[in-house]
Amino acid sequence: MSDSNALQFDSFLAPFLDDDHSRAPGIRVVEPAPAEPQAQRGKLYALVELMGESPGREQAMDDIQSILEQTYYSAGGPVSSILEQAILAAHTLLAALNRRSPATELRAGVLCAAVVQNHLVMASAGPGLALLATAGRLDQFPPDPSHFTNPIGGSTPPQVIVYRHQMEEGDVLFLGESDWILVANVKTLGGAVANTTRTNRFDVVDYLRQQSNQAQIPGLFVVFQPRRQPTNPGATSFPSGLPTSVSAPPPVSAPPLTHSLPPASEDAPPVRPPTQPIPRPSAPAAGVPAEPSADLRQPAPAQPQPIAQPISQPVSQRRMTVPSEAPIKRISPAVIGQRVSAAWTSTADWTKDFVGKILPERGTQTGPAEAWVGSTSQPAPAIAQETRPPAPAYQPPPPTRGSRARLFILLAVLIPVLAFATVGILNLREGAVSQAEGLKLVDQAEAQLAKAEQALNLNDKAAARSALNDAQRYLNEATNLIGLNDRGRDLSQRISTELQKLMNVRLLYSLDFPLAEFPTDGSPHRVVVFDQDVYVLDIGRQVVEYFRTDPERVFVEERSGPVLQEGDVVEGVTVGRLVDIAWQPRIPGFADKASLMILDRNNNVFRYNRVDEATVVRLADAGQLQSISQLDTYNGRLYLVDEQRNQILRYSPAGLGYDEPPDEWFDPQIQANLAGTVAMGIDSDIWLLLENNTLLRYSGGRQLPFSLDNSAGLTGRLADMALSSASDGRIYLADGSQDRILVFDKQGNYIEQLQAAESDALRGLRGLYLDEVSGTLFILTQTSLYAQPLPN
Repeated sequence: MSDSNALQFDSFLAPFLDDDHSRAPGIRVVEPAPAEPQAQRGKLYALVELMGESPGREQAMDDIQSILEQTYYSAGGPVSSILEQAILAAHTLLAALNRRSPATELRAGVLCAAVVQNHLVMASAGPGLALLATAGRLDQFPPDPSHFTNPIGGSTPPQVIVYRHQMEEGDVLFLGESDWILVANVKTLGGAVANTTRTNRFDVVDYLRQQSNQAQIPGLFVVFQPRRQPTNPGATSFPSGLPTSVSAPPPVSAPPLTHSLPPASEDAPPVRPPTQPIPRPSAPAAGVPAEPSADLRQPAPAQPQPIAQPISQPVSQRRMTVPSEAPIKRISPAVIGQRVSAAWTSTADWTKDFVGKILPERGTQTGPAEAWVGSTSQPAPAIAQETRPPAPAYQPPPPTRGSRARLFILLAVLIPVLAFATVGILNLREGAVSQAEGLKLVDQAEAQLAKAEQALNLNDKAAARSALNDAQRYLNEATNLIGLNDRGRDLSQRISTELQKLMNVRLLYSLDFPLAEFPTDGSPHRVVVFDQDVYVLDIGRQVVEYFRTDPERVFVEERSGPVLQEGDVVEGVTVGRLVDIAWQPRIPGFADKASLMILDRNNNVFRYNRVDEATVVRLADAGQLQSISQLDTYNGRLYLVDEQRNQILRYSPAGLGYDEPPDEWFDPQIQANLAGTVAMGIDSDIWLLLENNTLLRYSGGRQLPFSLDNSAGLTGRLADMALSSASDGRIYLADGSQDRILVFDKQGNYIEQLQAAESDALRGLRGLYLDEVSGTLFILTQTSLYAQPLPN
């Protein structure tokens, strides 16, 4: 897979980090070091957009990212095929987790980008956005948001699409969750990506944060630059290694051979006939002891290897020595040791004299060796090679006294003092710079606040919101530098007050005491209320619980526990995983009692009331139902959302149940997409809330033009919806990510938002139910159930 001639690219990252994580959540970056085996497979950037609520949500995210990384770096085949295998493996893992854990109903979008040399390959299934800016164009992947409706983790394998690109210098890749399309203008987002460079990438991150009202949405910028290859030196021959012993020959330069070498063979090379001895010199060189001759027929004792040339011979005159019959001169190890000892003694004397010249002792005289050491006018005397006597024994120098001793002591004291002083001065200087910069940021925050107040006076809410966000950002940066002083605290309070005025925030003061609390292993999902009867669906414990409140909805008079749970057997039908609940009023001539309708994952519908308890609702053509995710009732009819068929099935009461086949509510020409439906509400129209924060409105089987005003910043996950029955009524949306309830009219105009007054009571917001008879909004969180009188 690797190609040494292919252009390599370095990557420069800029992640979107939220307030609670030191790395971008949902995005895993794998960039192996060049020495690691995985480097041959290149770099991997994996985006996982996890949808749904579960106690094991974080663990599921980590498992999906791990299986993507493991599959990519272990499977074989083309890169596009490997990425597809990785996504399908993640789908299998998440689907198994959903089947195994009753408290888990998760879906995920996966987008993987692999960079191998100068090739970029991306694969995607489900939600997830990638923008690639090149020199001449800007590509979006997946090209159509309709691909977002095919997440992993469901009952059917996802469809994986692939994108390929040959990289060029300056290419910019942006990875982010699909929510970026909702919180930022597509033109703004694309322009930001197209203008991103290696140097300004962090500024672009801040800019998009500002444009999205500081939304905490995962994202990542990757800027690619060609790797600078080191220059290739000329083809100069160098020795392959150092001599292995003192008597080994030094490296020499060999002239080019004029004849061809024989071809390599697996046979052993020819050797000299055993009867022919190797000639030895008849007389040894001066100072070298004589060596005995050796014969190949007898094992010779270990001898030092002969040197090829005298060491003093210039390199330019050296030639490669080839085995021949000529005698070879040798230098004994004793002579070499004497030369090394003499050189070492000379070096020690020179060093001692040089130091003595720098720091002389009082009353000392210059030694005879100083007459030539350090002088450039006279060359150093030559060292006798063969006749120099052995070096004298080493004598330690006398202890330092006098001025030199005092100088060393002074330096030992001054160096730490100077080091501490230098560090202190630098810290003071850095602190002064930070203080000045922090005060400047506070001034900028005050200027933005004044600009926002002026915009509010002109009723320009968009400009006021932008200025207030800038003021808050400047104040946060100043707080990081200089802390929060009285001036900053007062400024923060003023910004918060103006934001509340601008967003029309209404504080709820009735959330101090909940109606009911739930265990830590629970996961409350839906609440339904009729008069004083309250039913809560807990998908964590897989039970439907019953509560009865006092007439004023102040406290619970009765808590009977589960009325139905997974695994119960009702009229021979085993209750599967519980999915949704809805209330069915009394139907004259058909159902003489109001009842709770309960849906399980096996597409079974059960009816429960306090008199008859649990019974099975018989549905015509029940075998044709595929993947029912929501149910609701209206005017005696039962409505089921079939996500797999992208259809709403409407049952009318007939016989002893719903004995007639259902009607397909959408017109045949309507291409609805119901994947990821979070909640359904019915007045005269049908309202569908999707997991991408889109609210759809249908009437008479057709979709009506409708969109929500984004002035409040729909940046989080909307968990549920409550709908008033009047045509001019209100829509309540539970924003679980920001612990608030957004209120709109039925034209999509933003009205206000509801927040807890002084506590975190709305943390983990899960469900809403609007009781118009008593004027009470029931609020369900991860831990508690509240009853809040509706504000006027």
